[in-house]
Amino acid sequence: MKRKVGTAMVLGAGIAGIRAALDLAEVGYGVTLVEREPHIGGILSQLDYQFPSDHCGMCRMLPLVQRDAASQHCLRRGLFHENIEILLSSEVTAIEGEPGKFRVTLRQQPSWVDPGRCVGCGRCVPVCPVEVRDDFNAGLSTRKAIFLPVPHTFPNAYAIDATACTRCGACAAVCPTGAIRMPEAERKKFRILVVDDELVVRDSLKEWLEEEGFTVAMAASGTEALAALEAGAFHLMLLDIKMPGMDGVEVLERAKGLAPELAVVMMTAYATVETAVDAMKIGAMDYLIKPFEVDGLLPKVIQVYQRLEAAEARQIEAGAVVLCGGTAFYDPSTGKNTFGYRSQANVLTQVEFERLLSGTGPTGGRLLRPSDGRPARRIAWLQCVGSRDAQLDADFCSNICCMASIKEALLAKERAGGDLEAAIFFMDMRTCGKAFQRFRDAAEQQHGVRFERARAHSVVPTADGMLRIRWTEPAGACHE
Repeated sequence: MKRKVGTAMVLGAGIAGIRAALDLAEVGYGVTLVEREPHIGGILSQLDYQFPSDHCGMCRMLPLVQRDAASQHCLRRGLFHENIEILLSSEVTAIEGEPGKFRVTLRQQPSWVDPGRCVGCGRCVPVCPVEVRDDFNAGLSTRKAIFLPVPHTFPNAYAIDATACTRCGACAAVCPTGAIRMPEAERKKFRILVVDDELVVRDSLKEWLEEEGFTVAMAASGTEALAALEAGAFHLMLLDIKMPGMDGVEVLERAKGLAPELAVVMMTAYATVETAVDAMKIGAMDYLIKPFEVDGLLPKVIQVYQRLEAAEARQIEAGAVVLCGGTAFYDPSTGKNTFGYRSQANVLTQVEFERLLSGTGPTGGRLLRPSDGRPARRIAWLQCVGSRDAQLDADFCSNICCMASIKEALLAKERAGGDLEAAIFFMDMRTCGKAFQRFRDAAEQQHGVRFERARAHSVVPTADGMLRIRWTEPAGACHE
């Protein structure tokens, strides 16, 4: 084992975090790699191919030094290095100290599945009665409440989605190794106070939350709520903003004086969102706009519950802290949504299309239209959606989208056996990398990908279930 020359902590186990952890570990540093999700890999774990070679992008992340001595395991199947400790489902709550001697406080969410006992047999999945959106497949398929966070990881312990699980115990009953435990008794200890002047709201919330196993008390006014807080301890308060007499903001201020650690979620129907945001500034955790469904409420309740259920805070000393926070994607359904995203099943983002192409995706890699399951024969890629757009205050270029679209067009034609028309509508083709322009030229000249310099402005459905694109050329001519 290599002698450790120091310690470092890397926050975020996406590809940037993995790269940083490997580089530090290879030169002898002891690394603690922290990830709040139950798996490593981040966004790149959803992608099977990377331009310009169309090979796995993870393979390029293997150590660049001492390759003969370094671990050569496939990073898509897991990260193994003698100098790296991985902490999953963990979040940083505090960082103190100075360079060379940081004290980092972590909380790790308890797992209902013991990874040391889980052998990945999968017997738990068929008996689970719950199906929810599969975020790994970008919502194009569903999964059970007990699931594999990443299909190709190894070792591959199952995880339980606490917000979706009904705690029926069916999975625990069939587990051959006793790896699954259901925390029924613990939920009863979690006490929630519902404060609202409308009886129907209080009763509905009480019924929903007690079905989930929590203990619920009710108050019809701010005065009753404060009396309840003085009489007993609560972990969470669901608090209406508009109530006769004492409003919710005043109740919040006084409640925080009585119980500073109390988590508070504001509820509003008539008050403005600005009022709810102001309440968050003085201590509220979040807010909900009435009317809301249990699906909107439960994740917030579970978040507070899991934070309290988490194991005792753990402190780790590190000489350096590297932040690899990841990214988020633009949602095309916001604003005017002239492209019909989410309203038209066959309008996909690039990440969704990548999952459609993947062998571990919703169709097993078959290029089928989400609307009807028929083979796709004509596909268009619209560039600069969410970027280079003054109306969105986004004057930047996203840099990778041109090459990602060319890669996807080539993969799509390959999957379709050449029986597919692929067109890319672009403002400027930015191939900023070694051999990238040759990759683009080959796509057009050898594989027949059509490149159209244009600005697509809308996508509309036709009577036969197809989609029609309307665009404007640089000279001003309009087409569809």
